[in-house]
Order: sequence, then C-alpha cells, then structure tokens
Amino acid sequence: MIPVQAGKRGKGYFPEVRYSRGPRAMGVTGDNSFRTLLGYLWMAVLDRAKGLRLFQAQVPEEGPWALDDPRGPDVAVWIEVEVPPLPHPAREVRHLAFCFDQAARHVVAYEYQGQVYVRQWDPVGQRYVMRGPWPGVDPVLLWDFEVGYFLPDSDVILLHLSPDRSTLVYRVQRELYATAHEVPLPGPSYLDQVLALPYQFEALGAFASDPDATGVAVRSDPYPVYVGDSAGGATLTAPTAWDYIPVVAVQDLGTESAGTATVVAPTAWDYIPIVVVKDLGTEGVGTATLTAPTAWDYMPIVVVKDLGTEGVGTATLAAPTAWDYRLVVVAYDGGTDTAGSATIAPPTQWSYELA
Repeated sequence: MIPVQAGKRGKGYFPEVRYSRGPRAMGVTGDNSFRTLLGYLWMAVLDRAKGLRLFQAQVPEEGPWALDDPRGPDVAVWIEVEVPPLPHPAREVRHLAFCFDQAARHVVAYEYQGQVYVRQWDPVGQRYVMRGPWPGVDPVLLWDFEVGYFLPDSDVILLHLSPDRSTLVYRVQRELYATAHEVPLPGPSYLDQVLALPYQFEALGAFASDPDATGVAVRSDPYPVYVGDSAGGATLTAPTAWDYIPVVAVQDLGTESAGTATVVAPTAWDYIPIVVVKDLGTEGVGTATLTAPTAWDYMPIVVVKDLGTEGVGTATLAAPTAWDYRLVVVAYDGGTDTAGSATIAPPTQWSYELA
C-alpha cells in the first residue's frame, strides 16, 4: 500500500495517483472505435521510491475490465504494466498528469523544478520522447477524443499554469506542445484537473486566495457535432427551447450524395455566437433546402452554404424573419459547373447594427 498524506497545494512531494480511460491493450488501436481506445480503466502512480508505475484494471482469468461491464468494478484487480522510467528523480517530481493518445500509447506530464515536461510516443522513431520543458506549474492532460468523439480531429491537450499562476496555458500534441495559447485568470490559482464534458472540456482549480474552494472553472469552446455521409436523404432536426452561449452545427453530406438534404431550423433558441455550416460536397444530384429559423436572438451569426462542384439540381436559401442581430455574415458559394438554379430570398424584419 502507498501511504496517503495531505498537504497544501503545490507544496509537497507525495505519491500521486491519476486515473484515465484507455485502450484494451497498450499500442493496439484495433478498430479505432471509442470503446476500443477509451473503454478501459488505467491508473498511473508516481511512487517516490519506484518512480512512474502504470496499472490496468483487469478481471482475473479474463483480461482487461471494460468500463461498461455490467458486473461493476468489484470484479477487477489492478495489474501492473511495464513502462520506461522518467528521466528525472521521482522524489523531485510533482503534479503527475496522464492520458492516452491516438496511438493507444500513454502520455504523461509533470512539473520538475518549475518546468513542465511531457513524455509521448513517437510513431516515427517507435519510442517514447520528451517534449519541453516550458516554464510553468500544475500540468493536466486530456485526449479530446473523449470530448468531440471524432477521431480524425482529436488531439492530446496539455494545460498548465504560468510560473506566477496568473495565466492558464494550453498546448496541443499536433504542434508538439510548442505553441503556448494563453488564457488570463483573475488572480494566482491552482490547477487541479481537466474534465471531459460532451463537446466541451473544463479545467478546474482554486484561487490562491481561497485554496479550499473550487473557484477556477474554465471551459473550452464547443466542439462541432459531425453528421456522417449519406447516400439517401439526410435531415438535421433542430431542438427547441435550448439556451447556449456558443454553438457550432456542422452538416457535411460528403461526396456523390444522390438524395436530398434538409436542415430544419430551431425555434426559441437564445445564443450569443452561432455558426451554422452546410456543405453539400461534390456532385450533388438532388436538391437542398435550408429553412430559415424564426424568433432567434443573436449577437453574431455566420451562415455558410457551400454547394460544392457540379451541382445539377436546385438550391434554395429561405430568408429568416424577425431576427435581431448585431453582426451577421451570410455567405453563399454556388461552386462551379452548376447546371441547375439557386435562389436566395431577401430577409424581412431584420434588425442589424452591422451586416
């Protein structure tokens, strides 16, 4: 057993434990499904005597325990999985962070002497490599496949605080974590964890002035919701009575769509910003209709309709009524080689400050 000891945030060097969703087997991507890559439970331990240790929850005589196992976690035990040691002495490392990536390999980050380090799998060199260091404290990690549920656009996100704890910094794996994106905070803070929410992630912590309260809560911009390709008709029906601050809706019909597509407008939605994107792809041989919403209130809005190339049917963009905006951009791209017709109806009863 590892002894447990409590201490002030950022002051001690105690054993640390981090849990993460992960793959059935290290380095095995399988069918690249969410369940295969993130359907199992893993635990990273920063043991001051033995260094970094990695465990997977497994059922004796069966193998890895799935998070959706109806028998619950009581049937599982922790089995240690061998991993390379960290290049720094474990007794001087603090704030361990842990997740997995697209290669089904573990990623760890930590703070050492006021610097943040990341270790990740290099698929080219087929080995683990170190990234950093960067000045900072309190690193946390998240693979945002847990957030957006879309593997091709997913990335590992590293968040940490600046050395003076007044700025939240996030970095992404596809940039090798080299670019620092900064979010100023109201005051010096501690960063405790990052949570995967549906289509958003949230960083949580406390202000140094009140370290026992979860006062820091910073959410990401919303991730797009993808509607898959369709060979027949596709309909995106809008919800009603929703309240959002930011919203992104994406409908991509792909290529060679032989049916029709309809985007039904929502009613009674309240937004601050919204982006609605409708991409018909190429060689659309049917028809497409974007029905305008009614009674929407926005500050900024962008509506984009892209017909792609070689559209041989018709397209209609109906105008909304009774909208109130501060800023509106409406873009219509008819593509090339359009053999049919396209109509944009003028709006009525719109109020703008800038359009």
